Amino acid sequence: MARKTQDTPSSIRIRENQKRSRARRKDLLESLQKRVQDFELKGVRATHEMQQAARRVAQENERLRSLLALHGVLREEVDSYLRSFDESGAANCPQVTSMKTPVPCQSSTPDTAEANMATMARFGKLETSCETAARIIIEMGGDKDRDLVRASLGCSGRDDCNVKNTTVLQVMGDM
Repeated sequence: MARKTQDTPSSIRIRENQKRSRARRKDLLESLQKRVQDFELKGVRATHEMQQAARRVAQENERLRSLLALHGVLREEVDSYLRSFDESGAANCPQVTSMKTPVPCQSSTPDTAEANMATMARFGKLETSCETAARIIIEMGGDKDRDLVRASLGCSGRDDCNVKNTTVLQVMGDM
């Protein structure tokens, strides 16, 4: 069957509409494929960023555990403390208590601080100077107000006192 040499205006219009429809469908499909690729790339990037953040957190946690160990906090005590949040939930956080035992104020250099930490670790000391604890919390990027940090540790006035290492952990966790 031979094709008519003269198409009707209606058939021409239908063919043009179909051609435009196919072109729109093709453009839409390409657009959707590009969006899917963009989302996949964003997902890969987000996954990579999340993995890097998790590595940084793990490294920071390990460094904090090392710092706590230098201050006489045993790894088992840290683990037990952290497990207490899993078992009882965040609503039942351990209460912050402090030992308000005055101790003479000493200036500390890195050498004397290291020697003091070694002595505390050797004797299993479970307390830290309030001033040292406040300095640690401030250096970790917590509150910058030394007096406020000392108050949150349970220390009052200018006198230096000792606080339980678990109290220091609690305050760190609250920041």
